[in-house]
Amino acid sequence: MEVELEKVGINRKDRIINIASLTPLIAFVDERIFQVCKKLAESGHRSLPVVDKKLYLKGIITITDIFGLFLSEGNLNSSVDSIMSREVISCDVEESIEDVLIKMKISKRGRLPVTQNKKVVGMISETDFLLATKETTPFEDIKIEEVMVKKPFFVTPNFNVREVMRTMVNGKYRRLPIVENGMLVGYITSTSLLKYLVVASFSEDSLNKKISDVMTKNPITVSRQEKLSNVLRKMKERKISSMLIVDEKRLEGIFTERDYINLLV
Repeated sequence: MEVELEKVGINRKDRIINIASLTPLIAFVDERIFQVCKKLAESGHRSLPVVDKKLYLKGIITITDIFGLFLSEGNLNSSVDSIMSREVISCDVEESIEDVLIKMKISKRGRLPVTQNKKVVGMISETDFLLATKETTPFEDIKIEEVMVKKPFFVTPNFNVREVMRTMVNGKYRRLPIVENGMLVGYITSTSLLKYLVVASFSEDSLNKKISDVMTKNPITVSRQEKLSNVLRKMKERKISSMLIVDEKRLEGIFTERDYINLLV
């Protein structure tokens, strides 16, 4: 199913800058990677645009880039430009919401820098589309089980932090449920994992910790019969990017902000 933007209260012809986050957090090309880790951990962002001193867009760095560097025993004191992606998908302030939505869906990028004269002035994310949604009634007759990702990939509580990092990098996962004997027991996101590692200074002990010691216990869940409209409202109110779907504590599916924007046309 697909729902027109106007039905959720978003004007497709409006400029993207109207719903983007302005004055975004940035990284500089010569900044140390460990310092960027701190910025990401404190902000909860999954990526940062990389700019030069004049704020011209030069690249983007993600938590996945950082995890990959660490797993390959790279140097966290290296400069950002040593691992940033230089082929950045971005959008201009004058682009329409509709065009940017299409760009995000095709590229499967969760966050795009917004530029003006090639300088970074904002960021647009899948979360911004959710927050810009004013009306959820078009989803009243849809159960979450109809649009969720069924049987999502998960890890078990005996995985250690290093193994979860590797799983996230290899599978390009932003988040992973933790399941034991079919039952959901926790949840870990790349942002919460990075925050833990930054606080622990990426120590060897922290990498050997069981994920059960680090995960979010008792994560927010809904039943598979829940209306999609209610799920969207809960995600907006709690400012969370995903929802786990369970049936008597058994993990049945997951619904993310990406799944939401894929429903919009």
